[in-house]
Amino acid sequence: MRTPRIPVTALVAAALMLAAPVISAQETESPPVSHAAFDAAFADYKAFMREFEDLRIQFQTANASEREQLNAKAAELVDQAKPKVKKMIDEALEVYKAAPGQDPQITELLVSAAAHNLLGNGENGQGGDQFERALEILQPLLANDEKAEGLASMGVVAAFCCNRFDLVDEYVALAKERRDDPSKLGEEMAGMVDQYSNPGMIQEYRQLWEEEEKIRSAEATANDLPRVKFETTAGDIVIELFENEAPTATANMVSLVKKGFYDGIIFHRVLPHFMAQGGDPTGTGSGGPGWSIPCECYEEDARMHFRGSLSMAHAGRDSGGSQFFLTFVPTHHLNGRHTVFGRVVEGMEVLGELQRIDPGERGVTPDKIVKATVVRDRGHAYDFKKLPGR
Repeated sequence: MRTPRIPVTALVAAALMLAAPVISAQETESPPVSHAAFDAAFADYKAFMREFEDLRIQFQTANASEREQLNAKAAELVDQAKPKVKKMIDEALEVYKAAPGQDPQITELLVSAAAHNLLGNGENGQGGDQFERALEILQPLLANDEKAEGLASMGVVAAFCCNRFDLVDEYVALAKERRDDPSKLGEEMAGMVDQYSNPGMIQEYRQLWEEEEKIRSAEATANDLPRVKFETTAGDIVIELFENEAPTATANMVSLVKKGFYDGIIFHRVLPHFMAQGGDPTGTGSGGPGWSIPCECYEEDARMHFRGSLSMAHAGRDSGGSQFFLTFVPTHHLNGRHTVFGRVVEGMEVLGELQRIDPGERGVTPDKIVKATVVRDRGHAYDFKKLPGR
């Protein structure tokens, strides 16, 4: 479990930001729509905040030993807060859907929640890249013509990453009509808005997704692809491996997992709005299992990169070994250059929780794979061709 340092954690900072407009709503208005469930969820959340504030005050005068204990308690509280924040936003959504736009504070809360799920907290975007959750919030807001700055642009990014190309078309047109300024969302996100608004990119990924859906449908019917589970310090991730199109990369991972190779290995490179890289026993980005495997991304049936894809990391053709990355977004520029050999089927939200970090960055504790297990395989020997390597 990651131990936050009182008083600052990404979750609490975001929750404080989200709570501000709600507090004013409770104190100043009595909307006609029932807030009972929301009020209860908000009260539960406020109780947590009071407890956390007490810890924060104690932390100011605590010695080193006491601070360690307070940090441990804070970690427990933050874990407890996550479902409370989710419940609060869920109930706010219900209030909004019952009476769209009637309560400005509820609307403001939801806009803030959507932005946080998309962008995360601070410069490193910690806790962001939760595109499914962001889209869930954005859809009713945009359907009811809410006009917060950047809202349509956020919709473009969330819809594209969730492969909702019907909504991408709608939100691109809306952003253009409103003259939405994506720079308000930050330079990196503005670049994503520009990329995902490009007609050529939309058409290409629409076609790629149609092909991918057919493959996934056939895979679901067969229901026999290997799966591995990563129990990480941020949560559990289950990945289905594409043995049909990438048998070598699949055999390599299945073999390494069965040997316990990945147990304890960190995610040494986790970049916001991009991907999480792990699998290096040295934690530096230069290590491997002692061999390499051939790339399979040049085959005619090679799979493409979507959100949640598992792909081989390498330093050049046929140089991949044990390192892999999990994509937070569709990575068009990596198609045909890196072997996609799996996808996240459970725990997509965990990707947003992984600690953002650059290799060698100091003062940041990376998340790690506590234990990796093979959930199922096809029952045959997973032999494969090994090349000289790291």
